[in-house]
Parts: sequence; structure tokens; C-alpha cells
Amino acid sequence: MDTWTDTANSTPKRKYCRLLEQVRDHEGHIRFAEAVEIVKEIDNLGRHMFLVRFKDGGTTFVFPHEVELLSEPPAGNPSKN
Repeated sequence: MDTWTDTANSTPKRKYCRLLEQVRDHEGHIRFAEAVEIVKEIDNLGRHMFLVRFKDGGTTFVFPHEVELLSEPPAGNPSKN
């Protein structure tokens, strides 16, 4: 069963992470070492994933081992409470 949590709309304090590995977004761009917003947390077929949004609006799914969770929003990304 698929479950998900929409962190962008359900949580007043948004979550952010930094990419630790190269990932390809849905538009085909290779991303690395960027700080990104976590939009949703998803459990699908026994796998935990995050849907992340890049500064330019692109999105992709990443696994927890591909990111480092940040305790504060990255510089240049003001929190949109």
C-alpha cells in the first residue's frame, strides 16, 4: 500500500535536504550537491522516498541514502511558512 505525507502543505515548517549523490530530475537534468525542498515523503512497495523540488521548480524522487536532511532552510531559500 502506498502512503505519503505532503510536507509542503501539511507542515508549517518545511523540510529541506542536500543531495549527496548525482540524481536526474524529471526533465533529465543531472543534479548534485544542491539543497532542495522536500515536498512529500512516500512509502511505496516497502521503499521510503522523498519527492524533492529544486530551486528552478524541477522535481524528482530520491531515496534517504541519497540526501542529508538539513535542520534549517539553506541560505538563499527563505522558509515559506
